[in-house]
Amino acid sequence: MKLASLHLFEDIEPRGAAENMALDEALFLQATFPLMRSYGWIRPSVSFGYFTPWRLVVERFAERDAVRRWTGGGIVEHGKDFTYSIIIPGQNRATNAELFGFVHRVLAELLRTYGHPVEVSQYPDLRESNACFEKAVEFDLKVCGEKVAGAAVRRSRKGVLLQGSIQRIEVPDYFAPMFANALCEETEEYAPSRSMMEITARITKEKYGAAEWTCRF
Repeated sequence: MKLASLHLFEDIEPRGAAENMALDEALFLQATFPLMRSYGWIRPSVSFGYFTPWRLVVERFAERDAVRRWTGGGIVEHGKDFTYSIIIPGQNRATNAELFGFVHRVLAELLRTYGHPVEVSQYPDLRESNACFEKAVEFDLKVCGEKVAGAAVRRSRKGVLLQGSIQRIEVPDYFAPMFANALCEETEEYAPSRSMMEITARITKEKYGAAEWTCRF
């Protein structure tokens, strides 16, 4: 299911946890073409899946900035990881599992070229954990038995949003364009407009930065 084209937004400005999630949602809501965004964190943070109970997060990560994701999945620590999102607008026939598998197989092949002995997980780990990188599910990536890449998906009538993270291994500074190029036939640079950032600021304040969202479960 290689994409015909993909816009790449290399977001070189580290952002707070709430703003990072808000910008992903703003891009998703306004997208008219497939888009990949790579981004960083202004301080140590933790994001957690939409249905994760807040108490599980605050008990373990009280010292970090915490934000509830729009996507599912478990608790993910951020700071030194390579974080990215992929947005595919419109009705996509691929299931969540097919999309997840496609992205991670492409990622595995790319990471192997940098010398990482990456394996694609075939089955979920038997151990129980709310921390995303302590338990692999199908199509997650592992190196020497440790999970190094995971992702979560949100799907609506507007399209699909996939948010992913690579941890425990080093990737080069130019990894984002290499990854984007491997996902599609043609890439194009993208920069958000002023109106996009205004929408992001509103979503940050009204949703991801608000206790009503963060502590809702």
